[in-house]
Amino acid sequence: MLDLKPGQLVRSLAGRDKGKHYLVLQALDNKYVLLVDGRRRPVDRPKKKNKAHLQHYERKAEFEEPFDPDRVTDNQVIESLKRLAPISGDSEEEV
Repeated sequence: MLDLKPGQLVRSLAGRDKGKHYLVLQALDNKYVLLVDGRRRPVDRPKKKNKAHLQHYERKAEFEEPFDPDRVTDNQVIESLKRLAPISGDSEEEV
């Protein structure tokens, strides 16, 4: 199973949110993570998603270390996604 870290960029491969980019807020266990995008999924209402339904990227948001999910704001998430997520229309290769 994927070893996803908080702040890491991922893209949904399945479900109604297919193709949408998120940041990992927290790993719950070996199977599930909590995801945020700062808008539809703000930090106070993260999405629980199966790791098997995610494409991961080696890109990671640059927040204060150690990463503290309680101190991250929606604006920080939005700005990080703008910097990290591939631009729509580009060919997205798996990393």
